[in-house]
Amino acid sequence: MEILRQQKTKQMPNLSKRKFLLGMLSAFGLLALSAWIAKRKILTWIVRQDNKSEPQMTLAPGIDDEICVLSSPISEGSYYLNSPLRSDIRENIKGQNLILKFQIVVYPSCKPIENAIVEIWQCDAHGNYSGYKEGIGHNIWESAKQLEYGKKQHIEATNETTYLRGYQKTDSNGIVSFNTVVPGWYDPRVPHIHYKVIMNDAEHLTSELYFDENFCNELYANVEPYNQYGVSPYDFRNDKSLSKVEEGTGLILNPEKKSENTVYATAKIGIKLS
Repeated sequence: MEILRQQKTKQMPNLSKRKFLLGMLSAFGLLALSAWIAKRKILTWIVRQDNKSEPQMTLAPGIDDEICVLSSPISEGSYYLNSPLRSDIRENIKGQNLILKFQIVVYPSCKPIENAIVEIWQCDAHGNYSGYKEGIGHNIWESAKQLEYGKKQHIEATNETTYLRGYQKTDSNGIVSFNTVVPGWYDPRVPHIHYKVIMNDAEHLTSELYFDENFCNELYANVEPYNQYGVSPYDFRNDKSLSKVEEGTGLILNPEKKSENTVYATAKIGIKLS
């Protein structure tokens, strides 16, 4: 019995040390987790702060409107890749179907431009871009990289997917039409669709189309799969990319319902030729 008692006595300090070490590791783990959460909250706060000035925004003139305006040039961003020639860019991507028509015209005469290349690219309802790893659109750490969005900072593709990318040439009326979906939102951007206008092998405009806030709020709150992420915390006042726009006007789409799962929008884009 005495021998057993001595063995137990010898084992106790080891057990106590083990518990102590595990306790310390747990404490350090909690401290690290708390620090990570605090940093994440601070970073989220920074990314979502209002800009010092609000950009000039207006509803995009439709194809049937008699006026045309210049759109603000903006960086192509991190996720630009060459697009295939096609009008339907969905590739079975789920979301609110959107028929989007562009008319490319000379500013200020509004004369249609034939054979201009219009290229578009956008994220899906989850904030993902084809060619890239899924999930980065709602990762605040990845979002922090976008704070320098005004500088050209292309990210190399990580896969060969091509959904929600495409280009076409304008017809004699300066018009192209795309079948796509309404994009979701991702940190730290308002919902948008990127586009380029190219003529005679020269890039004349790289810009974005935006969406009416009320339209997006209704969609994101109620329609799958957008409602997984809720209403966007970003608007024209705290989008850091828009804070870097120095000239022109941001054009806003306000899509109209065409059928149960399809909305329709048009935009007349003015181009200065000299």
